[in-house]
Amino acid sequence: MDAGLAAVLGAAVGAAGTGGAGVIAALLARSQARSQILAEHVRLIREPRKATYVAFIEACRDEHDRLGKACQLLDLHLNSPNSAASEERYERARTLYEASDEARRALKHLEAQVYIEGPPSVISAAVDLGASLTDFKHQVLDVMDPDASGTVEAMEAARATAYGKYVGFLYQASQAVGADGLQTVPE
Repeated sequence: MDAGLAAVLGAAVGAAGTGGAGVIAALLARSQARSQILAEHVRLIREPRKATYVAFIEACRDEHDRLGKACQLLDLHLNSPNSAASEERYERARTLYEASDEARRALKHLEAQVYIEGPPSVISAAVDLGASLTDFKHQVLDVMDPDASGTVEAMEAARATAYGKYVGFLYQASQAVGADGLQTVPE
C-alpha cells in the first residue's frame, strides 16, 4: 500500500470516528434535554396539585373532627344521667352537624379540584374518603334522630373507617406529589 492511500484511509477513519462521536453526543444531549423538560413539567404541576391536595385534606380533616366531636357529644348525651347537661350536649352536637351541612359545599368544590388534578389513584382515594365522610355523617344523623335506629357503635365504626380513608388519601397524594417525572406516576 502506498503512502497516499494510507493517508486517505486514515483520514476517512478519523472523520467517521469524529462524526460517530458527534452523533452519539447529540443523541445523549437530546435524551438529557427530554428528561430535563419532563422534570420541569412535573415541577410546574406539582405545586398547584400539592396546594389542591392540602386544601382538600384540611377540609376533610375539619369535617372529620366536626363529626367526631358530634359523635362524642351524642355518646355522652345518650349515657348521661343529668338531663340538663344531656340536652346541652345534644344541642352542641346538632350545631356541629349543621356546621357540617354548611361546610359540605366547599368540601365538594375541593373534591372536584382533586378530580381535575389527578392522577387516578388520588382521585380514587378522594372518592373513597368523600364517601366514607358521607357515611359517617349519616351515622351521626341516625343517632341524632330519635326516630332512627342508629347506634353509637355504628357511628364509631363509620368514624374509624373515615379516618382510615383519610390516611389512605394522604398516602396516595404524597406519592403523586413526590413523583419526580422520570418515573411513572402511580395509577
